[in-house]
Amino acid sequence: MKKAFLFLSAAAVLPFAHAAELKYSLNADTMKAPAGVKSISSSIRLVPGKFGKGMLIERRTINDFKPSAVILGDGVKLSGKNNTLVMPADSMAALPLTAVRPKIPCTLSFRYRGEGKITVTFNGETVGTFQAGKEYKKAEIVVVPAEDSGSVKIRTDKAAELTEVMFDKNIGYANTYHTPGPMRTVDVITVNPAVYNPKSGAISCWIKAPWLKKSAKYATANVLLRARDKQGSDAQGIYISNWSNELYLIYYGADKKICSTALKMHELPESKDGWYHFVFNWNAEGNNMVLSTIVNGEKVFASKRLCKVSVPAKEFTMGYVNGGYLNGVLDDFGVFAAPLSKEEAKKIFDSKVPLSQLFAK
Repeated sequence: MKKAFLFLSAAAVLPFAHAAELKYSLNADTMKAPAGVKSISSSIRLVPGKFGKGMLIERRTINDFKPSAVILGDGVKLSGKNNTLVMPADSMAALPLTAVRPKIPCTLSFRYRGEGKITVTFNGETVGTFQAGKEYKKAEIVVVPAEDSGSVKIRTDKAAELTEVMFDKNIGYANTYHTPGPMRTVDVITVNPAVYNPKSGAISCWIKAPWLKKSAKYATANVLLRARDKQGSDAQGIYISNWSNELYLIYYGADKKICSTALKMHELPESKDGWYHFVFNWNAEGNNMVLSTIVNGEKVFASKRLCKVSVPAKEFTMGYVNGGYLNGVLDDFGVFAAPLSKEEAKKIFDSKVPLSQLFAK
């Protein structure tokens, strides 16, 4: 796979009144390493984006469906880099689970084809049934252990073939397939922290992710970015993350006060193509910090609280923070010098072109 690079460029103001200056934009379609990006993981994959290419940013998956851990019934074979499970009629394969976290979702995923029915059980309870055919289909089963151990079993009544079999602990949806064995490298983008102004600004971006749905049940530990002044829990800066089915914009002030605004997944507007446009605003007004999140130029979630402006950031990372990943596709990322209004966010959402064109000189 080719290494993905992002383009960082200055741009002019929007062609409508009272728009904030676009300071920087990130474009996955430009294959040049810019000065403003300190580093980008080569593991980040380029996939179809909202405009051209997007950046697929996923967690450090460990595929626990390892041949050495799986119990195979008579005649069942598991082999190859694609973790292909060949199962004759009336056969079974089982994965004993250890060191899972109670009440935290895990996901079994695979592609399948064959002649009959495939049944998946977890601790004796049926959690999925699939009718196999000539063409490969995709299966994804979420299980939530009640204890720190258990067992997943796959049964077939007729001959079937499963490939790209993966069991991913502590995540409630399937990432792209990863071969059993070593952990995937970290998907992370490190940006020049001067991009972030702690007093006032806005971030605009498009995100498409499995957890970003009105019906999402297991949206946890998904993170867009963090800009902060130092390591540690008392660091000052800004943080955008999803936890327990709520998307948070969090500001850590110099007075150690924390301001935030949040939206619940069920509050999201409908999206026909799965893409959501977000604007995240922050602005100091006297001793208060005003925060707002605008979704698809339509819904606004805002708060205003006492909070002293934080000092300039010394680090700015996107896609990964403290074990949390975006777990989705990011496209057309932009940083503005001042907050955007709902009307400005709506014009970006409706423009049908990326920021690099909308803000072209």
